[in-house]
Amino acid sequence: MESKTVTQAELQGIVNNLKARGARLITIVGADAGENIEVLYFFSTGVNSTEVYRIVVPKKGGNEEVESITPLMPAAYIAENELSEMFGLKVKGVPGRFFLHPSLKAPLRRS
Repeated sequence: MESKTVTQAELQGIVNNLKARGARLITIVGADAGENIEVLYFFSTGVNSTEVYRIVVPKKGGNEEVESITPLMPAAYIAENELSEMFGLKVKGVPGRFFLHPSLKAPLRRS
């Protein structure tokens, strides 16, 4: 399945458009790609129809921040919490301590 790489600002507009079209969020997946954290957003846009969007977040020593899509699609809340905890990304408007014990720091993030 191919993804389209977009900026964070573009993603907000895309999610607004998807919501207006009746699309549903499937999941959000993070991956540590070395110098960047990649975040993929999967949306169901109809029967057997999926759209995938990718943002690339350069690592900045633990000060990375992404915009939340939870205000647009509340189903993103848990996936964004997981993204925050597992990769150490700050997701604006998401508390970030939901699953892991506070002593664990971003277990899926490479140093």
